[in-house]
Amino acid sequence: MALLFTFVFINVSYAQTEDEKEEVSGADKTQMFIEKAFKYSPLPFAGYATETGLVLGITKYNAFKFKSDILPDSIIQPSSILAYAYFTQKNQYKFYLITDFMQHDNKINSKFEFMFMDYPSYFFGVGNDNDFDSSYLVDFKNILIAPSISYNVVEKLYVGVKYTYNNFINIESIDGQIGDTTLYENEGIQSGIGLIVLREARDNRIRATKGSFLSASYDVYSKAFGSKFNYTQLSIDYRYYFTPYKKIIIASQLYTTLSTGDVPIQSMPVVGGAYRMRGIYENRFRDRNMMMAQVEARFPIW
Repeated sequence: MALLFTFVFINVSYAQTEDEKEEVSGADKTQMFIEKAFKYSPLPFAGYATETGLVLGITKYNAFKFKSDILPDSIIQPSSILAYAYFTQKNQYKFYLITDFMQHDNKINSKFEFMFMDYPSYFFGVGNDNDFDSSYLVDFKNILIAPSISYNVVEKLYVGVKYTYNNFINIESIDGQIGDTTLYENEGIQSGIGLIVLREARDNRIRATKGSFLSASYDVYSKAFGSKFNYTQLSIDYRYYFTPYKKIIIASQLYTTLSTGDVPIQSMPVVGGAYRMRGIYENRFRDRNMMMAQVEARFPIW
């Protein structure tokens, strides 16, 4: 069950007479204030879930473009910043920040991801053959730091490197079930470096209506980098967009992750949640290797 709070602002325009100019001017100032508030201020949100109780938080998303002395604004790819923080009735919390910058005339793409949370998650087991009713709630602290940078080597093709620090702390079952004991043995630091290859051929990185995107990364986690675990992961993400009719956009995605070595359960690829196979419970399936495909239709409702 979730609660949704909606904020609606109504802007009414009308022809003005000489006597109304002062009143309309005040309305215009109010409208300008509202627009600036939406542009620069975070928005509050609230919700409810059985595992957290009441949730209260704030969020902010901004998309923008870095100026260029060479390329016109229509060719410069947008950059973005997303941040949110929330607290729950059961003293849980999550802070999240991700920046995605396209700089120097689309030549450099730099990203930074940070997360710090103490937040529960249902664990359903490993593999496709697991019982939904046998799941149990697991609580843990997690610190994630993941910077990356890639350079444009030829048209639309970027090559770069990244680093990932992922630390799981104090893993414990909330409802007292022991479940898979290897889940608790996977506490500790995961530290790895990786190679990135990107092909950016979308008309817009944030609101694509046509084109394609390809991302491939190979990550090596090793004790030589301060990691408790030794394993590798190869991930490939391909997306294709087209607009068959007016403002109806078809977005498709093919995604796979292949793992080798001592992969911690928490870092196994998963299916379910807001990004991979929407409509399936978050982290519903996980295993060492995963492949998924999804297609969705996007259209404006207002």
